[in-house]
Amino acid sequence: MLTVLFATRNGAPRLPRVLQAFAALEPPTGGWKLVVVENASTDDTGEVLQKFTGHLPLTVLSQPKPGKNSALNLGLNAVAGDLVVLTDDDVLPAADWLLRLRAAADDNPAYDLFGGRIVPKFEVEPPDWLLRWAPLEMAYAATPADLPAGLVDPAMVWGGNMMVRWRVFEAGHRFDENIGPTSSVYAMGSETEFTLRVAQAGYSSWFCPQAVVEHLVRGEQMTEQWLFGRAVRYGRGALVRELVQGQHGGPQLGGVPRSLWGDLIALGYTLARARVSGDRRWRLHARLRFNEALGRVLQARVLAKAGVRVQGDDRAQT
Repeated sequence: MLTVLFATRNGAPRLPRVLQAFAALEPPTGGWKLVVVENASTDDTGEVLQKFTGHLPLTVLSQPKPGKNSALNLGLNAVAGDLVVLTDDDVLPAADWLLRLRAAADDNPAYDLFGGRIVPKFEVEPPDWLLRWAPLEMAYAATPADLPAGLVDPAMVWGGNMMVRWRVFEAGHRFDENIGPTSSVYAMGSETEFTLRVAQAGYSSWFCPQAVVEHLVRGEQMTEQWLFGRAVRYGRGALVRELVQGQHGGPQLGGVPRSLWGDLIALGYTLARARVSGDRRWRLHARLRFNEALGRVLQARVLAKAGVRVQGDDRAQT
């Protein structure tokens, strides 16, 4: 038995398509269960989920506290079996997805974290510049196409397609409810923060490229402005992950490591040069890198205001 778990907030427009794909899954040995946590939705997400209770092995929970990680932690109370498969409310799994993940776990008993391949599925024709210039990994969580099966950096196990043995959660590990989606402004990469943290506790990661999901990309997510906002959120999450790894020591200014201010100033200068160059590709990449650096600074200030010292691996309360 394994359990698939995801959270959804205002997912009514995409959930019917997603849940239909789940209904077409080939069941793994031992069977499976689906736990969906409705997270403070203001649309008819709850009604949509109830319509599928007779078509899927579905348990629906409600977490009124906004926050994806709060919802996932609640959902862990309802899982069954030895494996927890985590995903999102905007993915379409291949029919053999659970079979591949089950086989990866059974064939590699020494590993506790598993990642699968994520492929963007554009709902409308993407602009040419997007496919040629945009960093699809950062923008749409697209895993590298050439990432082979085997031992993998835990930072490459991503939330849209990941699996965790229950014994990891049984040992007390949970998702950090201070990061991750809560509103339009948040630090991305909460699952990666989790995988890095549990890796430090001794758990190893395996990548299974045969376990594939498609990540739905909506039309409004294919603009420069959306990418720029994504880059800020990515930078905020990157700082959290880097702190887990003991980075960013040294002197501070306004609660922010001076090195982060230095990066922001240097990248601002590069962005100014790119803007006057007339080179659209350079301008796009310069803006994305600047916004990532801005996200790191903003997150450092949030932590400083919360009384958390942003200094290497020392995150003690001040």
